[in-house]
Amino acid sequence: MGKLIEYLYAAGAIGTWFYLTFFDGYVYNSWNWIIAVSVNFFLSIIWPIYWGILRWVFE
Repeated sequence: MGKLIEYLYAAGAIGTWFYLTFFDGYVYNSWNWIIAVSVNFFLSIIWPIYWGILRWVFE
């Protein structure tokens, strides 16, 4: 059961990263992509907080 939860958490993190990087509508240019991708990585690690609180509060 513990491994299943780990796999589900990892799948949520990967899915969140893909969503934030490719489908969120953020406009990348030649200088901001490295910062944006790093922030997306951080937000994907804390994806339950992002989807539960941050997404709805700051939208």
